[in-house]
Amino acid sequence: MAGQKGHSMRYYSTQRPIGPGTFPKREWNKVLEIHNFDQKTYCEEIGREAWGYIDYEKPLDRYDCSSYELTAVQTKILHLQYIGIDSWGRYVYEDENGDLWKLTDCCSPREVCEQRGDTPHSACNNAFDGEPDCPMGAEIKPEYI
Repeated sequence: MAGQKGHSMRYYSTQRPIGPGTFPKREWNKVLEIHNFDQKTYCEEIGREAWGYIDYEKPLDRYDCSSYELTAVQTKILHLQYIGIDSWGRYVYEDENGDLWKLTDCCSPREVCEQRGDTPHSACNNAFDGEPDCPMGAEIKPEYI
């Protein structure tokens, strides 16, 4: 990724400049760099305007990104193939690595969940009827095939 050190993860702040209380602080995830722009600026990496960015040593989860209104630079693509509905009515997908993922909004049509960008969750024990477990990392972009 352009302008990044090593394998750090970059997140853009689209709602406000980065300052105290505007980003997650985690003992296990070191902040490597914070950079604010002079004004809201279009950033090609995320396809929208942002006030600045913050680089972390490790990826943040989607909940931290959502809570702090940070947009991850998506550096990995997973292709998800729909394979059915589990016994709890959740949409189940398989990626190219054989891992199972679930969309959990059983009240919306599958295509609506995909288009609106619902967060896929891993399936516990990689089982078709397994409970939804960990959310897909914010750095991963799911592509539905």
